[in-house]
Amino acid sequence: MTTKITPLLLFALLFSLGASVGAQEPLNRNWEGQKIRGVRHIPYPTYMGFPFLTDAWVPGKIEFTNGESADSLFLRYSSFKDELLYYNQVLSIQIVIDKASINGFSFTAKDGITRIFRKQYYDGFLKGDHFFEVLSKGQTDLIVLRRRILSSTIPYKDESNMLKDQAYISSYQFYFYSPEKGYSFIRLKRNALLAKLNITDQKPIKKLLRKNRLRISDEESMILAWKIIERAGYQIIF
Repeated sequence: MTTKITPLLLFALLFSLGASVGAQEPLNRNWEGQKIRGVRHIPYPTYMGFPFLTDAWVPGKIEFTNGESADSLFLRYSSFKDELLYYNQVLSIQIVIDKASINGFSFTAKDGITRIFRKQYYDGFLKGDHFFEVLSKGQTDLIVLRRRILSSTIPYKDESNMLKDQAYISSYQFYFYSPEKGYSFIRLKRNALLAKLNITDQKPIKKLLRKNRLRISDEESMILAWKIIERAGYQIIF
């Protein structure tokens, strides 16, 4: 009887360890024994589209509220749930990190660019703490909340031949942000940007954009335009 019970007890112990709220793994010499607080990730519903920002685990770094940091981690940001996942290689499990324990995180994308996310309290729609990507940092930051939401769509059959009518779609929200003045929503259009500036500044700014051959039509051109405008000394009106 004892030989049958022992394997079951070992299995239960391993399962309990895997689902533990505190998941610990040696990371690097600069971060020995730090615990990552979180819970085991439960897979999201399968629909057309993708709930994560990246299609694979990416190397990244976390900054904790206690002032410590950890790098050389495999991270994945969920745009659907606005939560950060960490892959624990020792236990081979995915952990949703406790948002209250994080100030922010960064990761290296496939193109080699480091992307920085900062946890901030937002007092508008969806009030609460959210991870915003910092697109441009200065006296006034340009940031974005990269959400993915479930939306109704034309009925389709998934890989299991099941009929479904929902899909994950992107819903990105861009803001100018100042710790003193808060948030100001911005659309990725030239006129929307000009409307955020003093009316007396709009003419020279148009000239500045023409000089740099900038047509604001997407995220990349908005980032470049704002960096040029801010360097020239112009400020957003909140």
